[in-house]
Amino acid sequence: MKINILTGLFALGIICGSNAFAQNNASPYSIVGIGDIEKSSFDRTSGMGHAGVALSSDATNRFLYHANPASYSGMQDKFFNFEASVRYKAVNYSGTPIGNASASQSADLQFKKLVVAIKIKPRWGAAIGLLPFSTSNYSFYSTKTIIGSTTIIPTYSEGTGSTNQFFIANSYKINKHLSVGLHTAYIFGQLNQTETLLSGVSDSTLTTERNILLGNFFFKGGLQFQTKINKNIQLLAGATGSLKTPLKANYQLKVVDGTTALLSDNHYKDTYFNLPVSYTGGIAAKIKDKYTIAADYNFQSWDGANTNAYNYQLVNSSRYSLGFEYSKKINFRDYQGNILSAEKYFVQTGVFYTDSYLRIYGKQISEYGITIGGGFNTVKSNLGLQVGLEIGRRGTTDIGLIKEVYTQFHATFVYRDFWRVKIKRYN
Repeated sequence: MKINILTGLFALGIICGSNAFAQNNASPYSIVGIGDIEKSSFDRTSGMGHAGVALSSDATNRFLYHANPASYSGMQDKFFNFEASVRYKAVNYSGTPIGNASASQSADLQFKKLVVAIKIKPRWGAAIGLLPFSTSNYSFYSTKTIIGSTTIIPTYSEGTGSTNQFFIANSYKINKHLSVGLHTAYIFGQLNQTETLLSGVSDSTLTTERNILLGNFFFKGGLQFQTKINKNIQLLAGATGSLKTPLKANYQLKVVDGTTALLSDNHYKDTYFNLPVSYTGGIAAKIKDKYTIAADYNFQSWDGANTNAYNYQLVNSSRYSLGFEYSKKINFRDYQGNILSAEKYFVQTGVFYTDSYLRIYGKQISEYGITIGGGFNTVKSNLGLQVGLEIGRRGTTDIGLIKEVYTQFHATFVYRDFWRVKIKRYN
């Protein structure tokens, strides 16, 4: 029996857990594809509106940049960095589909990043770690109609899951101006999706369950260029790019009528979902080694990458980011008497705007927000801390859709030390 969606994804209501700690925030938009794709690298760019594809670590900076794999060659020689990040996110939902007050908000606290980066040789830096890629968590009611009849069936849909990327990145400094890098990742994860027809088809409920195990390799290349105009101004540029990448899947489908199994099918899909061709370009300027201004543009070619439905389409997306940073440096003498500079603290702010890859009922879903951040290094130890706050809005209440207004806070803990070097320490 063929069934057609009558009212779509947002017809009657959305259910969002008000106490969703240790799980993903709910979002109706995460029902599509592999869910909400993470825009943040959970690094120093998070406080700058996620702008910084042209930026890299240097001798005075303990914090890493993950958006561009070419950035790791800028790390200080003979050092390694360890970083771990957590994020708290609270979301308020509005729109006519919201059924009750308890469904109008959700919150969670999640571990987000674990990365180790090493300066292997004076020109060669590398990193290995685990980063989030996408999350899916939704729960809502809608209705369907049987083709060829006027029977309307109430339907309940829910889904959970996520994908992550385990990556190894290598970066090489060709000369004092140009660096190149390659990000090699294995994207893996699991999606669990359930759809229940509450009545109208049989005397009992008809439930369709999908369990999808995803995985494939993903590659992203990057380059960075920097030059000094004079002793006070340094210009930087960066770019990254990745090709269309199919995610393979072990796909398990089960249909149950009450307690009776009607269908149980396990098969392998070479292409369950295609990641698009994507590229990012950015420029930045550092003034007097204190002030940094950065701007990025990201484009993703989703058009034609995946199958569309009649009520939604995957379309090309763009993101614009702009950020500013002030860094306070201090001077000190090393054990050889040389005067060196080290960063004591930094403060940041930024803005971003995104036209997402999702268009529903002809309306492309947009997102925009503002960020602030800061961090410090402890001068007499190897520890550092970076924190950031982001306030943003996604979606709209037009044409029966959902608007999400969110506030999120993240913290990154940093440890840096010498790597395989015998050297005397002087306090």
